[in-house]
Amino acid sequence: MTQQPGGGNPYGVTLYTVLTPSGSEIHLQTQAESDWYQDRRDRYLKDNVFPNVSDLQDLDRLLMLEVFSYRWGLWLAQGFDYIYSRVDETDLTKKLRDYSVEIRLLKQSLGIDKSTRDKEKGESLAEYTEKLLQRAKVFGYHRNEQYEKAVTKFFELRSMVMTYDRCDEEERRILDLSLESIFEWIRDTAIRDWDEMNDSFRKSQAMWIRDQ
Repeated sequence: MTQQPGGGNPYGVTLYTVLTPSGSEIHLQTQAESDWYQDRRDRYLKDNVFPNVSDLQDLDRLLMLEVFSYRWGLWLAQGFDYIYSRVDETDLTKKLRDYSVEIRLLKQSLGIDKSTRDKEKGESLAEYTEKLLQRAKVFGYHRNEQYEKAVTKFFELRSMVMTYDRCDEEERRILDLSLESIFEWIRDTAIRDWDEMNDSFRKSQAMWIRDQ
């Protein structure tokens, strides 16, 4: 939304109107500032909950400080303001430094700085890393268990097949060893044991996901 020249605008310039989080209107100098402000505002409101109007007013103030920092940072980078006048780089650098402190303090008071978010999650970087290592260790144990299970079952199957090949029909009958019984063992014992082992591990993975 823009405010066109004339009316309440004595300088005859186009200003860009945006709504603040609390519902007030402010007027910015360029379309880029307007787009930046609205994107920043929407992301703050999407990623955080501000149940109190005073929090929204603090967010208004935070965004105003940030839009000034955005504007001055752009001017400082290019050496000119929006009307191509030379800027005082020393003055802008000081303003940016002062506003950065204010921005950091406001974010802390609103509870949207990174350290506060980490505390609310109850998990520091060290704790996250420790959990990650624990899970990697458990996965390593699972791989070892899979290897052991696969090797064990393979040698059991190998023994049955080689015994079947060495025996005649009478010996196979006595040993209850036939192609059907070998296939039944594969289906009802080897596959069942393998699936039970993996199902147990998948359940532990589901618990990890719920912890995130």
